[in-house]
Amino acid sequence: MKIARKYGSPLNSRIHPALSPANGATSRANAIAPEYEKIVAQHGEWTAMAIDLGQGRSTRTPAADCRLRRIIQVAADLLGKPLSEAKVLDLACLEGHYGIEFAMHGATVVGIEVRESNIVKARYAQEQLGLKNITFIHDDVRNLSREKLGGFDIVICSGILYHLDVPDVFDLVRRIYDVCDRLVVIDTQIALSARVSVSDRGHTYSGLRYREHDEGANRETKYEDLWASIDNVESFWFTHPSLCNLIADAGFSSMLRVENPDMPATAVDRQTYVAVKGQRVEIFSSHLTNDLVETHRPELNEAAPNTIQFDRGPVFRFLKAALPQGVKDGIKPILRSARLLPADTTPEFRKRSRA
Repeated sequence: MKIARKYGSPLNSRIHPALSPANGATSRANAIAPEYEKIVAQHGEWTAMAIDLGQGRSTRTPAADCRLRRIIQVAADLLGKPLSEAKVLDLACLEGHYGIEFAMHGATVVGIEVRESNIVKARYAQEQLGLKNITFIHDDVRNLSREKLGGFDIVICSGILYHLDVPDVFDLVRRIYDVCDRLVVIDTQIALSARVSVSDRGHTYSGLRYREHDEGANRETKYEDLWASIDNVESFWFTHPSLCNLIADAGFSSMLRVENPDMPATAVDRQTYVAVKGQRVEIFSSHLTNDLVETHRPELNEAAPNTIQFDRGPVFRFLKAALPQGVKDGIKPILRSARLLPADTTPEFRKRSRA
């Protein structure tokens, strides 16, 4: 089933979403309103996901979701077949918006969510949209396995990695690799500096620790904090290099960072990636390239950028223009040894042509 239509029009912000009918749908909206209000009374308002339910109704005040646009677009662009033919897994799906969108494109979808209140809301939206091709499962993503659910063309891992601590986060990434048949879309917070290091299976990863709950928080308090971990007091955020290393260590053949579609006003420590599960391609034209063994990338890239990137002062520019080339060539080794100039990366053939 592929649904190719928009639902309704923007709602009056002073009217509760469930009570805002359009196109003569007053009687249906009034009939549905008590069920919606019962869910809100028992489980609280929808926290983030404004899902159009049709007939001018929405789960909350309508708002654009740039992350939804990005996830759907990049998955459609990279999958290699129509979304209507895809099996999709939405991990820690919250109120189900991403999975529901894939289902509306005809995909077969499973959403996993640990908080029952979110499952109730997701199933309500599913019912209102008449979607038969999506299933919401009340479970912890840490129980993920191919034996239970099978494999998926697309795995959505949005807003979950940075809520887990070690070693659970390592185990989840390996479980994701196990159930993934092609793509994993990862949207996550990252650490901008390597404050602490952790180890797993002989590898070291860097990042920072984030406080999820107060030390004395009880189970009920943690459960009710819908945008935090379900039980761990702290979580671990990977740096960009360490996250790339982890994805490679799990077995994914390549990893891309997503820049478009844009997500305006999103801070630099929130990033979207796509991990691809493929086969290592054999290189026929260069045996040395084919024999390369991938190693962990360092936290700091010490490769020198092109010298044009440096804003030199007026004295430097004057001397560069005034001094004979022979004098400059004699000075450069001294400046490089003092690390005042980057290493010489001139190709050998160009050095020989200058001689």
